[in-house]
Amino acid sequence: MIDCSQIKLVIWDLDDTFWHGTLSEGPVEGISENIQLIKDLTDRGIVNTICSKNDFEPTVEKLKEFGINDYFVFKSIDWTPKGQRIEKQIKDMGLRPVNCLFLDDNEVNLNESKFYSKELMIAGPEAIAELIKFCDENSATDIKHKRLKNYKVLEKKQEAKANASNNLDFLWSTNTKVDIKRDCLNQIERISELVNRTNQLNFTKVRSTKEELIALLNDKTIDSGYVTVRDNFGDYGVVGFFALKENKCIHFLFSCRTIGQGVEQYVYSTLGWPKLTVVGDVVNTVENVDAPAWINQDTTLVTNDDEKSHIKIVFKGACDLRIMATFLKADNIVEEFTYVGLKRGNSIEHQNHSVNYLSLPFLSDAAKKEMLDDCVFNDEEMFDTSMYDKNTALIFLSTQIEPNLGIYRNKRTGQKIAWGEFAYPLTEEKNWPGYIEGTIFTAGNKFTREWLTDFKRKYEFIGRLSPVEFCNQLDILLDRIQPEAKVCLLLGSEMPYEANKDLSYENRHVYYKEINTLLRQYAKNHKRLMLIDFNDYLKSQDDFIDNINHYQRNIYYEASHKANEYIEQVTGAKVKEMSKMYLYYEKIAATLGQKMSRDSWLYKLLREGYFLLRKVR
Repeated sequence: MIDCSQIKLVIWDLDDTFWHGTLSEGPVEGISENIQLIKDLTDRGIVNTICSKNDFEPTVEKLKEFGINDYFVFKSIDWTPKGQRIEKQIKDMGLRPVNCLFLDDNEVNLNESKFYSKELMIAGPEAIAELIKFCDENSATDIKHKRLKNYKVLEKKQEAKANASNNLDFLWSTNTKVDIKRDCLNQIERISELVNRTNQLNFTKVRSTKEELIALLNDKTIDSGYVTVRDNFGDYGVVGFFALKENKCIHFLFSCRTIGQGVEQYVYSTLGWPKLTVVGDVVNTVENVDAPAWINQDTTLVTNDDEKSHIKIVFKGACDLRIMATFLKADNIVEEFTYVGLKRGNSIEHQNHSVNYLSLPFLSDAAKKEMLDDCVFNDEEMFDTSMYDKNTALIFLSTQIEPNLGIYRNKRTGQKIAWGEFAYPLTEEKNWPGYIEGTIFTAGNKFTREWLTDFKRKYEFIGRLSPVEFCNQLDILLDRIQPEAKVCLLLGSEMPYEANKDLSYENRHVYYKEINTLLRQYAKNHKRLMLIDFNDYLKSQDDFIDNINHYQRNIYYEASHKANEYIEQVTGAKVKEMSKMYLYYEKIAATLGQKMSRDSWLYKLLREGYFLLRKVR
């Protein structure tokens, strides 16, 4: 038996544990109960990760196919032994082995992991039934998936830390802001949770009840406060609490979310180094030294070059921008691409259409709720964007999504929403069988006749955005972003894709030629608009893959150089670029990988080289 109440993290093996079969040997079969369990655990604040012996990219594609890739954090997928990998995963996530469960069908892997992490809970696939039972008997406590989101932020931070030249440079780059606040009774629920759940940075380990804490906070002789933290990666909320009596710590504790940032030392120094008796083990110590200088930096003293290193570059779009961005690497690049919604498991890309990004982020909470209730294809995350942030200096957008999507207007409010292929309006009943049966693209949504009828009652189809309408919106866009920020638009192909058989892409090159002409003229008169024209790189039909919007990777590689020139213009420095050697290597490896055994020495050599290149790109 395992104590499910102590679990904060489940580490999954995949082959013959999470799914049936071995991915490297052929098709695998998803287990619906396990897929649902991942979602149920997340709803209960239990995070999931992976430690599997597989090739990374096909594994992630399979997880996406099952609609659960975004539920996992800190994925470790390669062919190296698992023991030390699991040890590192737990450490990077700021957890203790005693609160982690590793599931694997291989006894050797289980024993190896236990050797490196003595207190780790281990079990075979038979323990999955216990987890399902636990979820059935315990109600959801984290419907908004706050813990998952917190670990996604931590994951990004760990990636940035790994890419920094040294740890101190990384800490200075995070722009960490720490606030000490005194209205503790307003945060009593969170403070009570911290007091009773934190361990690794709980220096005092006094497990007070909520009632005892309230009495303590009402005591006029007690100096108490809670700590909030935010940085370039996100807002962590309330992460610490202290209570002093006669300059002696009764409580002094912090969440593991901020391990390694020096927050506990900053607070201890700011309080004047009160007397502290440390109870039990803690992962970091505090000393009678000055507060870390990288916390609450005086931005008025930051040099011009340092300021530029903190500004954001936003890539917002679908596959064209996503692929181009893979050739550029920097901590300050923010990626807003197609993703799978955690609540409904549907694919979300329409947030990157101009009709949506110019209106949805500015809706009231009530209007957002109505959009979520009315439209099953929406997701609560799609309202968020970094486009309008104060430190966003350059935004890359694509025009190729504009003619794709149909636009619908709420008959009562007039609010517009762009979604789905314009050639197949949701409001036309002749298209309903296709949407219900999935023969028309649904983006993973499950449509019913009842929902379609209700949607038609509330919304009307008004077509797609014309080139003129899009250009008329540019003044609004430039007005809403920061005054000094610039926009770079990607222009689609004016050369037709001759093999097209899709109604949605019929005469698309004509649309692109019209909008491109308008945008080139607009850019001449507006210095804040930049253009990357794919027509500069497309030479023949061989440059297309399967439609007019999808090109060979070398096209995106060439376009990424232009993007980096614009980044240099705005920030004063180029970001790191992937070597062209990787492009050739990837093509050769893909070709040979289709023709040789995965067990051959050459395949293994290619695979090792592939991951090495990706790591250092």
